[in-house]
Amino acid sequence: MNQIEFFLTNPEFVRWVREPDKDLDTYWKNWIDANPERRKDLQSAREIVEGIHFKEIIPTAEIRDEVLAKILKESNSIEKKISEDFQKKQSLVNWIREIGQIYKVAAVLVIAMLFYLPNMLNKNEASEASASSRVPWIEKSTSHGEKLSITLPDGSRVWLNSGSRLKFPDKFSETERFMSISGEAYFEVKKDSLRPFRVESEGFVTTALGTSFNINTKNNALLKISLLTGKVTVDRNQDSDKITLIPGQEFQFDKAGNEKRVKSFNLERAIAWKEGRIIFENASLPEVVQTLEEWYGVKFSLVNAEKVKWKFSGEYQNQILDNILNSISYIEKFEYEINGKNVKLKF
Repeated sequence: MNQIEFFLTNPEFVRWVREPDKDLDTYWKNWIDANPERRKDLQSAREIVEGIHFKEIIPTAEIRDEVLAKILKESNSIEKKISEDFQKKQSLVNWIREIGQIYKVAAVLVIAMLFYLPNMLNKNEASEASASSRVPWIEKSTSHGEKLSITLPDGSRVWLNSGSRLKFPDKFSETERFMSISGEAYFEVKKDSLRPFRVESEGFVTTALGTSFNINTKNNALLKISLLTGKVTVDRNQDSDKITLIPGQEFQFDKAGNEKRVKSFNLERAIAWKEGRIIFENASLPEVVQTLEEWYGVKFSLVNAEKVKWKFSGEYQNQILDNILNSISYIEKFEYEINGKNVKLKF
């Protein structure tokens, strides 16, 4: 018996999929927690059971005519063979021909089911898969100076940082919750032990069940996935080299060196943006400018900055740009001018 057949032949599993109740939910969730390597088989079996809708298998007039023609053709062929093979046993042939009409109808139905049910189920599954592929996708994006809070179809929440984009289906599938992110986003995942939560970012897939984590792809040289609560796995293009993170760990991918590493991280700094805080720590002038441009949606121009070297540290929460520049100018000694969306720094 193969792995999926184990579930399909289990009446309690089928009943759980079709008519779930609290006791069955508890049993099967405990079972999959104890057998995590069987999760894919269980999900596949569940999808098969959910895809079988007998009420929907109502043949059209054309299909009925086609089935009847096939049955009659097969019947004539079988009858001819019987006549040839048993021409000396005429009494047996006569007996077959004298079978009551009700048995003939039953035979037709049985043969029709044998011939057409698998095909119709396959068509039904294909139809569902096709319908799934037609599920519209939603794209949410933010410009520089914007932030956005999004509630996903399963109730999970996403905070989108400025200059970022999130794509997700209007309705998640029965087997997983999949989406993609570019830029930076913080996720609070609603727990669903049978539908992993997967986020693709620059070829890496972060998988969680119920947890909170931050993904940052803004740095052109470094991808960062920071785990706050729960547990996630990170893999590249579904390869076998999965990395598991626990709270307080951050997966980093050095794009230039094609290097993966796991490090501890500063939780406060990782999600400061979500709480309206800007934190600089030994930041260079270009780093400060880039952060402020993204945060406030402005464009900086620098005058006489060729020899300027900064290692600036500071923290600001929910401050207007004028206040921040005024504060920094006392330390780094420059003049500034704000004209709409244009900011000039003069050294």
